[in-house]
Amino acid sequence: MRKKLIVFGSILLISSTVLFVVLLTFMIMKSRNAPSRGAVVRAIQELSRLETASFTVDTIIDKGNRDNVIQEFLFGDSIILIARGEVIAGFDLSKVTEDDIEVNNTEITVKLPPPMILTSRLDNEATRVYDRKKGIFTSGQKDLESQVRTEADAQIVQEACASGILESASTNATQQITMVLNALGFEKVSVTIPHGNCPLSP
Repeated sequence: MRKKLIVFGSILLISSTVLFVVLLTFMIMKSRNAPSRGAVVRAIQELSRLETASFTVDTIIDKGNRDNVIQEFLFGDSIILIARGEVIAGFDLSKVTEDDIEVNNTEITVKLPPPMILTSRLDNEATRVYDRKKGIFTSGQKDLESQVRTEADAQIVQEACASGILESASTNATQQITMVLNALGFEKVSVTIPHGNCPLSP
């Protein structure tokens, strides 16, 4: 079995900053005339999910049974899959509690939960089988393609993690939340975010 992997990736800021700012500001001001710890917590919890970073990767996986030329010709079964996928990271804001917010006049401290991988998916339109070879005495593994697709999905997550998607998610979240709280009149904003862990590779 042999696997060949080529990866191209980029981390992007999700284009939801303006919407996030507007929604959070509206929720806080609707809750109370002046922003308080409880108002900030309720508004953040209602937003529930915050996407702050994405990663797109192109992967080529070459997998199959080719022990030698003769066996490959007779009994081999191999596939080359060109896959494109997207991984999105962010935060589950429903986990924020009042213990995570401290307000002192115009100063506020916010502690977010760790960043996490929210979704990963293969782009079915851009993902395709480039080549499939079967020996003359075999009909091939019927689930080989599905196995390779599953492997490709796991691979794009690992590549996104290795490229720092969770760190980018934290940086972007800090910028967005600071922007919101500054707009609400808080002069000093401190956002703390624990280190996030990516899923273990299968």
